[in-house]
Amino acid sequence: MRLPAARFVLALCVWRLVPRRAAAGTEEVVFGKAGGTILLFCRNVSKEATEVVWFQGDPHSFPPLFSSRVTFPPDVRFSLVDNSSLRIAGLRVQDEGNYTCKEVLNKTDHEHRVQLLVANPPQSTPKCWADTSSSGLLLQLFCRWPGGYPHPTLHWREEGHNLENSSWVISSTSSSDTHVETLNSSRLSHGQVFTCVGSHVGRQEEPTCSVEIKIPSLESEPPRTCVEGETVTLSCRVRESSPAARLSWLRAGAELRAGGRHRVAQEPGGSRLTIRNCSRRSDGGCYVCKAQNPVGLRELSVCLTVQQPVNIAGVVGALVTLSLLAVLTLTGLLLYYNPLPCPRGAAFRNQDLGDVLVLVDSEDEGKGEEEAMSSSSTREEMVLVHGHSAQAAHLSHLMEGGNGELHRGVSLQETRGEEAQGSPPG
Repeated sequence: MRLPAARFVLALCVWRLVPRRAAAGTEEVVFGKAGGTILLFCRNVSKEATEVVWFQGDPHSFPPLFSSRVTFPPDVRFSLVDNSSLRIAGLRVQDEGNYTCKEVLNKTDHEHRVQLLVANPPQSTPKCWADTSSSGLLLQLFCRWPGGYPHPTLHWREEGHNLENSSWVISSTSSSDTHVETLNSSRLSHGQVFTCVGSHVGRQEEPTCSVEIKIPSLESEPPRTCVEGETVTLSCRVRESSPAARLSWLRAGAELRAGGRHRVAQEPGGSRLTIRNCSRRSDGGCYVCKAQNPVGLRELSVCLTVQQPVNIAGVVGALVTLSLLAVLTLTGLLLYYNPLPCPRGAAFRNQDLGDVLVLVDSEDEGKGEEEAMSSSSTREEMVLVHGHSAQAAHLSHLMEGGNGELHRGVSLQETRGEEAQGSPPG
């Protein structure tokens, strides 16, 4: 936008009236919040001043930013208050810089310089945590509050007292938005609380965050078993620790290092010890998991039992032998209690299948047929039958008859036997 010719000439005249000699003045730094309103005072303004001119950047630049006598058409966010102080509304980051006001008198002038910083406070709250120094013996407290301009001010407190003034502070460092305190561990105790307090020129309140330090606490691990020649892994878990604990494995008081048959793996919240090709002679026994931080240390024992490998061939052979013995025992019991599958007359299978032998013993052969039938309880009979079922049935019919028929049957069989013995071999 171009200035009208008359206004441009007037501005040029006013600028030429400003003396170029060095002028005595004062300096100050002012912070303003982005989006807010700031008032820049022109200090030591005399009542006799005929004009007050504001410059941004170089105090001899043209045209000036604002004048009490001449109205320039700059940003409408700028205005004069009491005809001397500069008011800036809707403050922006690009408004940051150096401002200079001059009062023009008849014989002299006064100059006042103001440095304007547009503050942008962090939107979040401070974050704090505890850690262990590289040596593993010192406690480090970290406090970080990012996202603000200029950088915030951070400091640590313990029970309401600033740590910066404590004798147990080893060092205190700050870089941009992070502040670190390093403490000697000799005065640390379990459950101790430290608080970080943040302050910023763009915020009235002072947000805080806290850290509670704790001794490591380990979870118990059941005993482990390994077959000789195989691989086994022992684990150690940390239930809580602040700051994080350093974990190590010990055997007979000596720390185990990764290498050879041993492998140590660190993971979040725990550690694993892997033993390859485990041996009864060198690997059996108890191992110690050690967890340590600047607050203290804890130890946990994990025991390992190494067993000999199982003989698979021997086990299979024993199972087969037991199975055969069980089958033979069961077969013997069945034959003993149930002899039908193996008849006792098998010894006479070499005789003629048509032969029938009947032996009858009676206490009284002279008694009648009815008396013989009634006294059958005292008669002992043995019948051996060879041949098919028809001969056996015929024999049964003969036995049911009288004594005479039985005796005839016996005589007939005896006679056949004698003839068979007396006849010459064919």
